[in-house]
Formats: sequence, structure tokens, C-alpha cells
Amino acid sequence: MNKKTKLLTGVSIVVILLVYLAFSTGLTSNQYEVTEAVAARENLTGKIIVINGSMVPGTDQWDPLNRTLTFKLTDGKATIDVVYTGDKPNLAAEAVEIQAVVTGKFNSDVFEAFRMLTKCPSKYEGETKDIVK
Repeated sequence: MNKKTKLLTGVSIVVILLVYLAFSTGLTSNQYEVTEAVAARENLTGKIIVINGSMVPGTDQWDPLNRTLTFKLTDGKATIDVVYTGDKPNLAAEAVEIQAVVTGKFNSDVFEAFRMLTKCPSKYEGETKDIVK
């Protein structure tokens, strides 16, 4: 192989990888609120999406044997059932509201998540201190 052929092969591989990355990230970049996801459920079935919402207090059940967390997710207008499989997220028992971002896909009426991020607002609140000028 001469230098020109090697260069052309290398550039072709890089272009193919960039195109692949562009398409693969486009499949997971769809982010929805619960209401939007429920409304578009039929069109989204089988597609990987991200849904934002709040966990409904008291609906979470952890199965340590299967590493499965089931709960309801809401945005205040609509609610969906979520089954998350993976490591147990940090869920503060004293938290009133836990914000969650789940990645997965609809399987009938259930959202099957393989990635979950949580944020408990009360966990991140600090004490208010007077600022001395």
C-alpha cells in the first residue's frame, strides 16, 4: 500500500466512525417530560428515550435479588410505571420529592429503564447564612 491509499483508508475509517456516532447519539437524544412521553407512547415504543419527572412518594419497591426498582414517575399531569434494572440509586427516605431522569424504552404501558439519575433537592440545600458586607 502506498501512502495515498493508507491516508484514504484512514480518513474513510474516521468519517465512518463520525457518521456512526452522529446517528447513534441522535437515537438517544430525545428527551421528554412524562406528559409528552405518554402522549407519544405509540410512536416511541421500542425507541430509546429519556424521560424527566418526579418519583411518586411511596411507590418505589426495590428487589435486591433481580436488582430491579419499580416506581411511578410523574410530572404532575401524567404518570407512568417505570421498571429500572441496575444498581440501586440513592433514594433518601426523608425526601419529599425525588427528581429522576430515566433512559430506556416503552414496553406496552411500562417504561423499562436501564439508566437512572436521581436528585433530591433537600439533599443539596445548604444552610442560609447572612452575608456580612
